[in-house]
Amino acid sequence: MKLKSKLLAFAAVVVLFGVIVLYVQEFQWFQNYLSPKKMVLGSMLFGLLIGLLLGFRFQKFGEELIDKIQIWSVCLIVSVLPMPLLASLTNRLLAERSTHETQVEFWEEKANLSNIYGYIKGEPKANLGYYIFVILDGEIVRLKSMKPRFPNAAQGDQVAIPVRRGLLGANFVDWQASEPGSN
Repeated sequence: MKLKSKLLAFAAVVVLFGVIVLYVQEFQWFQNYLSPKKMVLGSMLFGLLIGLLLGFRFQKFGEELIDKIQIWSVCLIVSVLPMPLLASLTNRLLAERSTHETQVEFWEEKANLSNIYGYIKGEPKANLGYYIFVILDGEIVRLKSMKPRFPNAAQGDQVAIPVRRGLLGANFVDWQASEPGSN
């Protein structure tokens, strides 16, 4: 294998690892979008469109059918998979700095005591954060917080959540904005 090919393969692995790390870091924000399905599906459709355009552009470099299939596959995968991450980062990092309080109906707040690896018998269960369920526009929305936000709220009470409008129009809850001393 040539040195150029080895460097290209190494760079591809580094980029893939970077995308995985960024997805892990961004996941906490995905959990606090008010309409995550809409944002993820919209960004994947946009990535599909880009992949189709790239596939049409680069298919001429394939001589046989298998080459063209490989080119199309790479173009589609490389453009679709990172698109939700890029959309979320763009939406969140270039969002309006100000938050607005949105009144929602409180449903429930639960401690997240689950561990994907399970527990050893007799081991105390660690609190991994809190799930907050609210009703927004007639639908139950699950939000995540590292600490309880509405300990005295009862089901049906109106509570205010700090919402920021993202650059791409997707609203998300920014618990950090409601902390004392933020902004």
